[in-house]
Amino acid sequence: MISVGEAKTILMQEVIAYPKKTKVQLADGLGCMLADDVFAPLDLPPFNQSNVDGYAVRHLENKIWKVIGEVKAGDNAEIELQKGEAVRIFTGAMVPAGSDCVIMQERITRDGANIKFTEAELKQGEHIRKAGAQIKKGALALPQGTFINPAILGFLSGLGLAEVIVYAKPKITLIVTGNELQTVGSDLEVGKVYESNSFALQGALQMMGLKVDALHFVKDEKEKLNACVAKAILDTDLLLISGGISVGDYDFVKEVLDENKTETLFYKVAQKPGKPLYFGKNATCFVFGLPGNPASALTCFYEYVYTTLRIMQGKESIFLNSAELPTLKNITKKKGLAHFLKAEITHSGVMPLEGQESFIMKSMAGAGAFIYLPTDKEDVAEGELVEVHVLPNF
Repeated sequence: MISVGEAKTILMQEVIAYPKKTKVQLADGLGCMLADDVFAPLDLPPFNQSNVDGYAVRHLENKIWKVIGEVKAGDNAEIELQKGEAVRIFTGAMVPAGSDCVIMQERITRDGANIKFTEAELKQGEHIRKAGAQIKKGALALPQGTFINPAILGFLSGLGLAEVIVYAKPKITLIVTGNELQTVGSDLEVGKVYESNSFALQGALQMMGLKVDALHFVKDEKEKLNACVAKAILDTDLLLISGGISVGDYDFVKEVLDENKTETLFYKVAQKPGKPLYFGKNATCFVFGLPGNPASALTCFYEYVYTTLRIMQGKESIFLNSAELPTLKNITKKKGLAHFLKAEITHSGVMPLEGQESFIMKSMAGAGAFIYLPTDKEDVAEGELVEVHVLPNF
């Protein structure tokens, strides 16, 4: 059995960024890393564009101009203004050739076909977004290694790019084991419990911009589990197995992984919950054996699987955000195991929640963080600073 620190060190030493390139539709690129530099295929904006609703004018010394037409957003402004001429124009519209500036409509007086301006001197180019003002055609728009966020989706779509080259997201397989598990939506049989880990783990992955590519439910039967694992490790980058990793008579996961020549990188961590956590590698596939208890499985996901996936995605920040906050309640703890306590962050500190047992999801549902107490830490007094790991949220 190893410590939490040793387990996380092994993750950082063994896991590398996932290098495979793929082309995706821009709409599917959120959360992906650009695998190539992106260069602007056009000027942005692609033409001189009005920044306001008003009038485009030529010859600023005039102060009075004749309105000869109108240009709406989306119109092709084919006309060229001559001295003393103006056009009615709207925000985003193409500024006609020959225009010296655009005057805001609130600053002019209109009399029939003429407009008059009596304020201070006008400035050349005022309220005109010049073609290429944001970026010039051929310029570097975004470098390789940039993570695509919502603003980048908007920027790239404004450049007319429908597809981008990114590093492929890790392919993930989830195997859920257990004879006691029953599908949600059916009448619960005596001795059974509704299966919940697949929902919790898939939800956690979706919040990372990832998904389970293959989901399997397997009874506690070694042959069936062996067949499922043998196929999965050939066709996935990260295999998550829920349940069956402890030492019971029907816990076959560790045995099956060994038989499939999976290298054990660590097995059993001095922590609570999640002591029987397993992490291994089979060729290019990493494998986690997660505890079957729901709160324990989700705790291990956030403390270990989350980190692994962040490394595989090439993220610089790979751990949950952390802080030191005063605990709002006494905590009783003995040496021997590190503790991850479900907790709620408030304006005055962090409150450990009732229901810390590994099977209780009600308290996990209300938790926004874990209080992390290392192995050698004992009882903690109210007001004492503790390490807090902040859980992701929407």
